[in-house]
Amino acid sequence: MFKYSVKKKINYSKIQMFDLISDVSKYPEFLPWCVSTSVYNKSNDTFFSDMEIGFKFIKETFTSKVTLIESNKVCSEAISGAFKKMNNIWEINYISEQECEITLSIEFQFKSLILQNIIGKLFEKASKKMIIAFEERAYNLYK
Repeated sequence: MFKYSVKKKINYSKIQMFDLISDVSKYPEFLPWCVSTSVYNKSNDTFFSDMEIGFKFIKETFTSKVTLIESNKVCSEAISGAFKKMNNIWEINYISEQECEITLSIEFQFKSLILQNIIGKLFEKASKKMIIAFEERAYNLYK
């Protein structure tokens, strides 16, 4: 299983970053490997999302349950698709009105050993670039 965690101070407010991270429907606009998303069954603090990811010649679709926790945390757990396990946890901590600290923790394992070997390394690289993509998106939205 692949696990990755990164922490970074961001020059945007906690609310701005929470809004950006929790808006899964916009991911295809700025995450290069995210081909499409569909968000449904929304309630106050949970929703489901179908996401298609693509790496060169391989495309996979999976469904996630996304839980929003008090503007502090966005948790996404794959519940169907190619992953045996896939969890993303974003934690957003207040520093000041214009700064926050973001922690992104990712763990995943594909059901198929073939997919793990083929996509696993690409997914690992993409995971490491995620926080940068969100920071660039914040810059483009909030500058």
